[in-house]
Amino acid sequence: MSEINSNCSWYDISCSLEWISIELQGLALDTWDSILSGCAGLFESIPVPDFMTNLGTHTLPSGVSWAASAFQLDIGLGIIVSAYVARFILRRIPIIG
Repeated sequence: MSEINSNCSWYDISCSLEWISIELQGLALDTWDSILSGCAGLFESIPVPDFMTNLGTHTLPSGVSWAASAFQLDIGLGIIVSAYVARFILRRIPIIG
């Protein structure tokens, strides 16, 4: 705010409008932050269901984990998911999609 006021004259409307624009952007960001913080607080206040508290850890059987590592499913699934995401984004561009 001090930069705008030190470089602007009192009769310069563009500087005043720039200051108002910056203040409105700050207000919008503060409002959005408050909304997201409220949503986070709401989700944190939801208790964990009873059936979830008694769950143990689950692991894959050794045969499945061997096949997954032999076929490198972690790399393959990453490539497939990134290709679908890229396709989705490219289809949203009006000229290409």
